[in-house]
Amino acid sequence: MRPALFLFALLTPLLLLAGCRQQGEWHIFEGVALGSGYHITLNGDLGPGESALVEAAIQGELASLDNDIQLLQHLLAAGWPMVLGPPGAQVPDDLLSLYRARAVDHLAHVLGEFGVEHALVELGGVQRTLGRAGRHPWRVRLPRTGLTSAPDAALRLEGAALVTRSAARRPEADAPGEARVLAVSVVAESAEAADHLARELLASPLEAAMEQPARVVVLTPRGITLHIGAGLEPLLER
Repeated sequence: MRPALFLFALLTPLLLLAGCRQQGEWHIFEGVALGSGYHITLNGDLGPGESALVEAAIQGELASLDNDIQLLQHLLAAGWPMVLGPPGAQVPDDLLSLYRARAVDHLAHVLGEFGVEHALVELGGVQRTLGRAGRHPWRVRLPRTGLTSAPDAALRLEGAALVTRSAARRPEADAPGEARVLAVSVVAESAEAADHLARELLASPLEAAMEQPARVVVLTPRGITLHIGAGLEPLLER
């Protein structure tokens, strides 16, 4: 049983009494997991001692996922399964990115078990929001693009996740002077769903992203261009 689930079993009576956490005090939890930093901001009235319990549940869930990654690393070092890479290889970036998205969704579930309705969870660039930040949706920054002429863009998200995936560089597949996708940022209801859609869009023609809640960064012979999908337009901070 995962440590977080064990804590839930012990805390069920407390959770039933607590009910849903309305907006109140701000709480911040930070640390390192899955090879990256995490930052959780939640807005709610936690009872006496509950902040420590929430933190313990967060750390327990992340420790379980860290153990999964360490097991995969051990299998790679032993030369199995070969599909993940040659013996001694590191866990592939794609798989690590997927685990980070999964971790963010798991943390959102952990907070929900404590009745938290308003929170922002971030791990390794993957972000997911619950509810609102005060009276407004959460402000979530899109990654920088390298365009000095374009201001930093931000989204206003409520109950949604943002995932950005970069395209693997394959020089042999790039025709001279041909435009290529550098990265895709996608919004979805969960981090895993956003990660899945981002993978699909990276492997699809640019036109496929134009109706989606997505931003595509493209490198052309003339420089970097940004393409905003119709589904993302209403979420952009004006």
